[in-house]
Amino acid sequence: MVEHAFRALAAVRGGRRAVHPIGRTFHATARTRGGESSGVPFLDRAGEYPALVRLSRGAGLPTFLPDVLGAAVRIHDGGGPGRHLDLLVSTALGRSPLLRHLPAPRRRLTSVYTSMAGYRTPRGRRYLALLPDRRGARIGADLAAVPTDGRARFLVAVAGRWGRWRVVGQLVLRSPVTAEIDERLAFDPLASGVAGLHADGLLWRARRLAYR
Repeated sequence: MVEHAFRALAAVRGGRRAVHPIGRTFHATARTRGGESSGVPFLDRAGEYPALVRLSRGAGLPTFLPDVLGAAVRIHDGGGPGRHLDLLVSTALGRSPLLRHLPAPRRRLTSVYTSMAGYRTPRGRRYLALLPDRRGARIGADLAAVPTDGRARFLVAVAGRWGRWRVVGQLVLRSPVTAEIDERLAFDPLASGVAGLHADGLLWRARRLAYR
């Protein structure tokens, strides 16, 4: 049922993405601080990595209306071909352990984005988030107005099932890719290959059918 529903929605949209059809992808730099003990080497060590970030509107509504916004992130951890982390996060109702699992419509791109579904790690279940960086630019609803000079940035954070968010790094957006490349990109956390971080659980199984 899930797979057929998403195929039908994609067909209605003319073969484009079933959800988050309106978006813009940027080259980016991901920096991790190190010093964590999550059991995920990528998060526990300090480093700087190339990345791609796609900001999008979930239902494709006009910018004057709130929409469930999304950020799809691909971070290459330097471990060779195929070794990257695909992260999908959506605007959440809040930062608390309960509210961060509930998607919420927003207008401003500078918002709190959470992974909703958790990841299995050697130290237990972890959730990832992009949080507004107060030192960066405040970005409104217009994707075309996102700064490309390094002022558009987010904090990368990790939390346990009931714990607080801990900032582990930063994501800095830079030049945009072409519209043709943006249209072809497919982010899939289930196909990512980062040691110690595994997407599993009921919600992920439902997403697998939707991605297919």
